[in-house]
Amino acid sequence: MYSAQDNIVALATIPGRSALNVIRCSGRSCLLLYKELFKQKKDPRPNYVHLKTAFFNEKTIDQCMVTFYKNPKSYTGENMLEISSHGGSVIATKIIQAIESFSFRPASPGEFTYRSFINGKMNLAQAEFVKTAIDSNNSLDSFFSIKNIEGSFSGQVDGVSTEIKNILTYMEHELDFNESEIDFETQKAYIKKINEAIRLVEKTKSLSYLASDNKSSVLISLVGKTNVGKSSLFNKILGYERSIVTSKRGTTRDTVEADFVINNINVRLVDTAGIRKTKETVEKKGISRTYKTIQDSDIILFVDDYSPAKSILSFSKIIQDKKTLLIKSKSDLKGYTKEKNALSISSKSEEGIKTLIKKLNKEVANYKEVFIDSYRFLINNRQKNILESVSDYLKEALVSYKNTNDIVVLASYLRTAHEKLCEIQGYKDKDEIINTIFKGFCVGK
Repeated sequence: MYSAQDNIVALATIPGRSALNVIRCSGRSCLLLYKELFKQKKDPRPNYVHLKTAFFNEKTIDQCMVTFYKNPKSYTGENMLEISSHGGSVIATKIIQAIESFSFRPASPGEFTYRSFINGKMNLAQAEFVKTAIDSNNSLDSFFSIKNIEGSFSGQVDGVSTEIKNILTYMEHELDFNESEIDFETQKAYIKKINEAIRLVEKTKSLSYLASDNKSSVLISLVGKTNVGKSSLFNKILGYERSIVTSKRGTTRDTVEADFVINNINVRLVDTAGIRKTKETVEKKGISRTYKTIQDSDIILFVDDYSPAKSILSFSKIIQDKKTLLIKSKSDLKGYTKEKNALSISSKSEEGIKTLIKKLNKEVANYKEVFIDSYRFLINNRQKNILESVSDYLKEALVSYKNTNDIVVLASYLRTAHEKLCEIQGYKDKDEIINTIFKGFCVGK
């Protein structure tokens, strides 16, 4: 269990060689620390950066940029001090040792955000999104994490919570009367209101996605028959040789993947095994994985050196409505003829490569727009499970009420659903918060 009464300190930047270090302090003694560490008599002006020299045992440690945050206008809701020193591990270590001598202890992982939570600066969901933002490895996850920290998801949950609370308030008023006096129209009103609450929960679920689903990354697959130049094009798009390229048919026996970034969006490019009839076990497995990759793909680059428009017909059941770019490869060969609606490409002469990259940029940008229109919230498994549980309780409430017309039982289901929903914003069991949520944070956050 964290002790919220202690003064804490932590290095908030990655240790080692760097341009600067940021050291964070939080607790009641931050103002005293400022005066002692920097030999100052006057209180610092809050929220302003001050250039000061840090001392320890009468010796200069470093010249630093120092910001004092007065409670409650700080990240933790307590007095805070942030010190930007020169980089390197030696200076940071000396400053932290000096701070610890003034009754500050090393902060545990997530302790700054934990204090922000218990001091009412953010709810539990917002605190979790701080970690999601830090862990984000693409711009879409980062975008939705910041929106959630600002309260986007919390506002949605509050809307559902208010809907359930309003039903309960109305119901408790009705319970003051004899249940036998509740007429058919009132029963219909209850059912209508509960259905609306279910609709809001289901809408929230449909607008949400998990980071682990990789939905915010674009999967682009190179698909086609064997020996049509997929691997050569794969290497050319990447700019280096990732796939083995030979003139032998069926060289790529399995999918080959590489990650890169287009328009600030993470893209996974996959070179699939060429599809053909084969009895070889290894190659059959590779082709099976190709089918699976096609199903998961957001964009298909269909490559053929004869006629992409004709060859793709045999893949129509697999590709179906996937966004597909037709590519006719090997344009450097003698006797090559262009095909309408297909991009002419030569991995050897690089003809059409720049045009293809531009098209991919446009398609990825379109994907980003569609994604932002389709989703509103990035959530974690805990939040997803709670939403599903709330939906189940509300549906069970409807079934129970239709079967029994018992308003007391109905109210019980609704209270359980409401209490469950409140777990998204805050936990009753603080030990569980520490053990399962904040311990996953980095030190200094």
